[in-house]
Amino acid sequence: MKKWVVSALLVCLATGSLLSGATVSPAMGATTTMKRTSQAPAPAQKPIHDMIVFNDFQVAGLSAGGWNWVKNDEFILPPDTPLDIDITQTTYGSGTNVSRSEVFLDGTELTAFQNEKTAAQASLKWQIPRFTIPSAQLSPGIHTLTFVVTDAKGQKSTVHVRFRVEEQNYPLIYEGDNSVGEPIPTGDTVPIFGVVGSKKFSSKASGKWTLMNSSTKHEMRSAKGTTFSTGSLAFGKYELIFTPDDNNATSWSANLQVGLPELYQGTDENGQKLSQDQKLMAPQAPGTLQLYSPYPGNWWVNGTGQTLTNSQYFEVAIPEMLAGMTINVTFEPNQSSNDSPLKAVSTLQIQVPGTPQACQATTATANMDVLMQNNAKSSLMIEERDLYSSNATVKFYQNPVYLIWLATAADHIKVGSEEDDEEGPGVWAVDNVIVDASKLNWDHTALKLSEYKPGRYKVNYYSKREPRQSWCGYIQVVEDTRPVSSSKVCEQGDSGAVPYPTPMRFLTKKGKQLSDGDHIVVDSISDLDDLEELVLMSTHVENKGTKRIILNQSSRTARRYIHVPDLVWEDGKTFLGSRQESAGGTIQSSNEVKVSFNDKTLLTIEPKRATKDDDRSGDLGSDSLNIKQLIEAQLGQPGIFTIEVTNTMEYRTCQVTYGGKSYTKDTDVLEKKQKMTLKIEVK
Repeated sequence: MKKWVVSALLVCLATGSLLSGATVSPAMGATTTMKRTSQAPAPAQKPIHDMIVFNDFQVAGLSAGGWNWVKNDEFILPPDTPLDIDITQTTYGSGTNVSRSEVFLDGTELTAFQNEKTAAQASLKWQIPRFTIPSAQLSPGIHTLTFVVTDAKGQKSTVHVRFRVEEQNYPLIYEGDNSVGEPIPTGDTVPIFGVVGSKKFSSKASGKWTLMNSSTKHEMRSAKGTTFSTGSLAFGKYELIFTPDDNNATSWSANLQVGLPELYQGTDENGQKLSQDQKLMAPQAPGTLQLYSPYPGNWWVNGTGQTLTNSQYFEVAIPEMLAGMTINVTFEPNQSSNDSPLKAVSTLQIQVPGTPQACQATTATANMDVLMQNNAKSSLMIEERDLYSSNATVKFYQNPVYLIWLATAADHIKVGSEEDDEEGPGVWAVDNVIVDASKLNWDHTALKLSEYKPGRYKVNYYSKREPRQSWCGYIQVVEDTRPVSSSKVCEQGDSGAVPYPTPMRFLTKKGKQLSDGDHIVVDSISDLDDLEELVLMSTHVENKGTKRIILNQSSRTARRYIHVPDLVWEDGKTFLGSRQESAGGTIQSSNEVKVSFNDKTLLTIEPKRATKDDDRSGDLGSDSLNIKQLIEAQLGQPGIFTIEVTNTMEYRTCQVTYGGKSYTKDTDVLEKKQKMTLKIEVK
């Protein structure tokens, strides 16, 4: 606690009181007092203040003769300074002894500082725990603090201490050279963000500026006038002092701190202080992690889209899908605090607990396209389409490495078509570290693999639109020409994407969803009306147009191209009895519907077979199923209607095998089937 130097000009003004008798304070703390009259009771038998201390300066005490002395008007409190008070007091009694303390400021009791202690000893000397009067309660000017001690018999002792709170008389100092905005309070800390930095200050009054190195106490620079520039300061702490030419004004000072912005884990400075690039362990996902900076600024989580501007607080969301990943958080303070154009940012790493998603097609359902550009003058070419998740390493060759994109949709990268972005924007990770925006395209639908050095990388993608859509695979970028194949290879067009179907279901007119195994009871007209248009929702083939593929990828000079249907697997409305197939396509789908009543077949809907004169590829079928009409056709007879749907999904496969002395390329068509059965009971 600070010890204040007391002016010697006011030492003759001290007065005080004890009980019913008055005392005169001796100059400079002497203990000689006025003699009390012989009729006055002995002070040793009544409560008394042994010592009162303001901010470690004693303002009242007990003389050798048992009388209090008081240093009125000697204590001067600087402006905006709290007042710490220490009291030692003694009470006398028999049996239970009580020592009660009360404090009054200018005649008004400060009830928050009322204290009481009880003991059995006849003489109870008590050092009251230090308490503080906030500076907001101490306006500039003369004040009187009154201290009252009371014992168990109700006898009291009172001491008055008069003191002065100094007027604010600091010069107004501003950031910049125009003396505008909010002035900087004396004693404040002014940050200068960066490894090096500078700052300008100004005052409306002239004076002397002195810049000190806080560590060495060495004067670095001084100047006279109304403005001052620190010049370039290296990382560290400094003190700037301004002494006004006006002798009636008080010197102003501030601490300058050059460095990166401080960050804390939590909501204030009581949390753990974090160092640059420190790695934190996040709570179990899903969860949040709170960060705080003493200064407002901009926050962002690289690659995930989480941002917050002009804030001291940031709550990082930890989604469950990022288990096992490392997230990078960046904080940039508002740069008004540094005259340097260089940006100063603090970065942290957050490790998410858990195991990263495995690179298996059964768990990662999105497909990727790869585009490559050999040099600045060449075209951006589609290298591979519909690359599905796999633990196998896929190699891409370029010499030298110029541009390689891994994208959710090649057409979206080439022409920016919003309709063809498929899985859409996502969160990307390379080797389990979330990728920042500098390595992604403008809407985060593609990863620029060429930003990384040649090597093998594990890549993860998580769709921001649909968390179930994800991709995982191993990509190796090789800075070399593609080797000439010595055996038969499976080319594009030899195999199709494997379907990963969602469960089939029907949607009623009211939007109710009917799934496999459901049993519906119809006992009202409204139930019957809802069965008038049942729409089938299932996984099926959609034709997106045409695409060009390379037949001989192993050749760079004599490539051959063909245009084939651009077929993809989609989940959604499917026509009943439809067949989705195209000549040259690698995937196709179809479905059949059978409706029976009490084991008697009423209706069968199946794809029409193609003939030589009529190519029925892409047959639309029926858009909905009218069960209401079938029920009414049975004249309301009670019974059970059964609906059976079979969905068939086919895809080409290709495999090169070695047998004997030669390679064999085997192609086949595999299929997956789904079945759904519904029962509708009519009462």
